[in-house]
Amino acid sequence: MAEQKQWLAGVFDRAAPTYDRVGEAYHAHFARRLVDLADVPPGADVIDVACGRGAVLLAVADTAGSVTGVDVSPAMIELAGADLRAAGLDAFDLRVMDAEQLQFPDASFDVLTAAFMLFFLPDPEQAAAEFRRLLRPGGQIAVSTWADEDPRWAWEDDLLPAAATGTGTATPRRRAVQRPFDRAEDVTELLAGAGFHQLRVYREETEIHFATEQQWWEWHWSFSLRGLLEQLDLAEVDAIRDASFERMVGLRTPAGYPMRLTAWIVTGRTD
Repeated sequence: MAEQKQWLAGVFDRAAPTYDRVGEAYHAHFARRLVDLADVPPGADVIDVACGRGAVLLAVADTAGSVTGVDVSPAMIELAGADLRAAGLDAFDLRVMDAEQLQFPDASFDVLTAAFMLFFLPDPEQAAAEFRRLLRPGGQIAVSTWADEDPRWAWEDDLLPAAATGTGTATPRRRAVQRPFDRAEDVTELLAGAGFHQLRVYREETEIHFATEQQWWEWHWSFSLRGLLEQLDLAEVDAIRDASFERMVGLRTPAGYPMRLTAWIVTGRTD
């Protein structure tokens, strides 16, 4: 587990400079919805687990009494601090930390958020128990995870293994996603097992557009998929890119290449 987490931290360290900065940004949209549905009380002490570059922290800062962000990637934490300061914020606490071993005392926070991170965890049950431990009585949790993918882009799932096996190279040894959590019931079962109640499920969608094929390709290096591509040699990477560009021809619209992003947002409470 330690080796997997170190590898994932490295992937996000390298992705951090362009994370949600290629093409149309979307993390701010989902962060705003996560915060709205969390119903954060004014003055609450809020922690965002796997905060990335701080989209949720930016969304909640006007309401919260204090904001804390943790992430396994040192580069994400560094850039989150820069982004928060650029937005005019200076009262925040950012730390490099493992989501399965959160180094805070029991009952430290009123609200815990965790956006698009459950599927990376080797032991999500341990993380959920940590989430419950950190919250005060009557505390609130809100998590998001990706739901079904845009069927217009379903062919993407076939290209990576095809490129890897087509040249005799083994399938990539490491994958960022451990369990998909793409069904809402998987998320509610996880949180219920950790002791959360009043669980509610919401479905949220948005559509983004890529201006060019190259922009779409560069986007793939700005998030966790980068970790798969880095395990292939240059010829394999080029093969995936070229095959993708051929498939994309039919998706072109006057606005660019559209992609629908769909998420589950699940909220709950402690006793």
